[in-house]
Amino acid sequence: MKSHFLVRWLIALCLPAPVYANTSPATHVFTLDSGLKVIVREDHRAPVVASQLWYKVGASYEQEGQTGLSHALEHMVFKGSSKLPQGEALKVLESLGVSANATTRPDATFYAQLQANNRLAVSLEILADQMNSSRWSETQLQTELKVIQQERRTTADSSLWSLINERLKTIAHVASTYKNPVLGWMHDIDRLNNLALMQWYQEWYAPNNALLVIVGDVTPDQVKALVTEQFGAIAARPLPTARHPIELERLGRRALQLRLPSPNAKLAMAFNVPSLKTAKDPQTAFGLLLLNELLTSSDSSPIKVRLMHEQGVLAGTFSHYDLLNRGDGLLRIWAEISPSRAETPEAVERLIWAQLNELKTTPVSAQTLERAKRRIITKRLYAHDQIEKQASEIGELESIGLPWSTLDAQAQALHALTTADIQRLASTYLTENRFSATYMSGPEKKND
Repeated sequence: MKSHFLVRWLIALCLPAPVYANTSPATHVFTLDSGLKVIVREDHRAPVVASQLWYKVGASYEQEGQTGLSHALEHMVFKGSSKLPQGEALKVLESLGVSANATTRPDATFYAQLQANNRLAVSLEILADQMNSSRWSETQLQTELKVIQQERRTTADSSLWSLINERLKTIAHVASTYKNPVLGWMHDIDRLNNLALMQWYQEWYAPNNALLVIVGDVTPDQVKALVTEQFGAIAARPLPTARHPIELERLGRRALQLRLPSPNAKLAMAFNVPSLKTAKDPQTAFGLLLLNELLTSSDSSPIKVRLMHEQGVLAGTFSHYDLLNRGDGLLRIWAEISPSRAETPEAVERLIWAQLNELKTTPVSAQTLERAKRRIITKRLYAHDQIEKQASEIGELESIGLPWSTLDAQAQALHALTTADIQRLASTYLTENRFSATYMSGPEKKND
């Protein structure tokens, strides 16, 4: 088994990028009269099906004072319905061997199931019931809010990196609702009430604001019959206006110092950049994806080579680009400063800037560029080995308003990018005007 995987991996590294520019597996799309869009992808390797119901609502839809509504609703929709009393939905799925999960993101909320193909009908019935008749009591809500408050304390408030990232977003997104934390601010969670939550449910959990993705051992005719039976009677509803996150054009440099006890100094940097949805052309977004890959994703990346391996200033570093957003996103760099070093976060920022500026003036080698392209291509290739990942990609693209097949052009786009493109993108987007930083100092160093 392992030898087969190794052979596939070696082949992936040796084949030229255009090899990956192939079409997706058999994928079918239909829409019910209610507006519910259904995307079915056939994958008959095993008698398993991934089903995901995506709603186009998440943290970026929330306005001031509303943060955490989408996430709280995700917690409540399975508390009861017209067909199943409190907590029974998840118990039914579990008894049938169905793995169920739910996730709230900035741009969407989705409910995912992984099951044997003969369990799909039950999962769809429960999802339809959830869409049409979820109900919960004030007592249930107050109990669940305590769970959410504890979730916030343990995953955000008690984690230094989570706090740094959360604060970074508040200054990086000056006008955009991407500054909203998915869990919500604690003061908004504290005052969340049943009326607001039920209104949020009634406004956004409608078939004409949803997408159903099914990937696995199914046929389109089989799925259409099941979906029509379970969802066909649910009527479309008027939807609120979905306000797209819009950022200011002239931002200027922004910085924030977090003074909290930390075993070592930390730095988070962000640049405001377009996403695949907002870029003037897809090549710009795929170029930013490649630029991000070059920054810290391998041990041969300049920042890692100079600042970790050669100078020992950093204990670790990581970067991420928001490719899939409804609005503009961020390209972020995180740096953990070695506990043995005395450099401040501000000093390390200057060292990182030197590496970024070198990217603008000195072309990366052709070999380095090709390796970075292949890493991106193979990541997606092997992610698609899992039907859940295929479904998630489809849902994420469609939920931000892009066609499900958009990333099929990624390999060809990456292949066309040159070292000059990387220099141009670095010069355009890695600038002071687009820059934000959050600093956290380590313990004061005592002189011997």
